Amino acid sequence: MCEDTMKLFQRLLVAPAALGLMAPVAVNADTAAFTSTTSLSGDAYFTVGSVGDGGTADNQEEMYMQYAYGLDIDSSFTGEDLLHVGIEAGNASGPLGNMDSAISGGDSLDVASMFYTFPVGDLSITAGPKLLQDDVLAATTSAYSDDFRLGAMPYSQAGDEEGPGLAVAWSNDNGVVASASFISVGGADSTKGIGGDNADDVTTVTLGYNGDGFGGGLVIASNDGEGGTTGYDTFGAGIYYSPESIPATFSVAYDSKDPEGTAKDKTDLFIGVDYEVGPGTLSAAWNSTEVDGNSALDQTGFEVSYTYAVNDNVTVSPGFFTIEETTAGKDDDAGVVVETAFSF
Repeated sequence: MCEDTMKLFQRLLVAPAALGLMAPVAVNADTAAFTSTTSLSGDAYFTVGSVGDGGTADNQEEMYMQYAYGLDIDSSFTGEDLLHVGIEAGNASGPLGNMDSAISGGDSLDVASMFYTFPVGDLSITAGPKLLQDDVLAATTSAYSDDFRLGAMPYSQAGDEEGPGLAVAWSNDNGVVASASFISVGGADSTKGIGGDNADDVTTVTLGYNGDGFGGGLVIASNDGEGGTTGYDTFGAGIYYSPESIPATFSVAYDSKDPEGTAKDKTDLFIGVDYEVGPGTLSAAWNSTEVDGNSALDQTGFEVSYTYAVNDNVTVSPGFFTIEETTAGKDDDAGVVVETAFSF
């Protein structure tokens, strides 16, 4: 998507969101009797494991343990709106730093996200000072559990950028969904500003269908690269299917990234399966990443894990993964991990 088109789209996105912010309560005036509520939920992860030939130097293979902790504070003032604050802490590092649950940054609690969502007609408007690139994605491109290490859409739904943002989501009764978001990475800095000429702005658009037992979607993301980082355009597509004959879900997703300048294009193909076995779920996934013009950086990954509930609030997930090493002369990483998740 060209830069001029993306900038026009950003202006179109800002307009309805700004109008909605002027009177979110008025839209729900008939809920004046509603008493505001606040709920607290969260999760904690204990992750222990060992990765043979771990890291690019093949020397990070001792068994070690890390944690992740997150809190979600959600408030509603009308019964139809939501003020969300996400707080997290974690000490992830090394080969297990790429686990889905991993949070790095240390022991201090950090505000990871903060936004307000409210309805305007058939639209859901989200705005806030700290919105992640993947916070508002209406389309579902994969139904894989993504609870272990591998996941679909590593480029279009990376969630790497954050900042002041606006998003609009829409859905109808037939299962068609769409969303659009604009994140200004430099929007919290007075020397850069929201939509400034020396700050990165990220626009993400999705379109999809969420059906009964199957669905899919498209995701397009674009970073203008004006803040000094390498800009990019992505395109991703995925489908999922849950047949009635067996308790399983199959997901297939394709994602691509086209960076600016001399950086190489990347593509990723992902296949994931979740299958209910006994008291838990057996999950297996495979992905293949290819880098244009540099086969030495191509990478293949595989994982298999089993998640079962000890009780309503505690689950245990033992698993195994292998990741192809792209450093010349070094061995592939192979990890054995046991993760315990506590939810409340």
